[in-house]
Amino acid sequence: MRGVLTAIGRAERWITIGAFALMALALLADVISRRLFLTGLIGATEVAVMGMVAVAMFGVGIATDEGAHLRPRLFDRLIPPALEPLFGRIASAVTAAFFAIFAGLSGWMVMESFLLGDRTEILRAPIWTLQALIFIAFSTNAVRFLAYALDPALKPSEDLEESAAGAADGEAR
Repeated sequence: MRGVLTAIGRAERWITIGAFALMALALLADVISRRLFLTGLIGATEVAVMGMVAVAMFGVGIATDEGAHLRPRLFDRLIPPALEPLFGRIASAVTAAFFAIFAGLSGWMVMESFLLGDRTEILRAPIWTLQALIFIAFSTNAVRFLAYALDPALKPSEDLEESAAGAADGEAR
């Protein structure tokens, strides 16, 4: 299972890097076009928004892999230490269910957009291609949290200081 999670994390990182580069290049080209030709580049903002959506969606998985996602810790002290492993599994299972539900809804949205032939306003690109990235991001997170529920040892530490030390150890190797 660790190999599957590693492959998912690696793919998410590459997609995010590519989407961020696409977003940055589209905005840079638009700014250069505005300075040189006194008009924006048609579709650049639309491309940048598509890149931003992909960065945001896949960034959730990257933050989770690093133990750096935002999580309320308000009630953590209310859980007796003996029950923490059980509550950890339950939290991961509930999170997996949340992502699975939204993966299903986004999958439905992809199919509807595909069948209806919906297209973006300016570039006339099929909307389902962007929506498919949302479906994939929700699906990979559902798999990730299901794995954490089944084997809590796979879950990265949420202690940011511990995670930073582990990352530093990994870089030193």
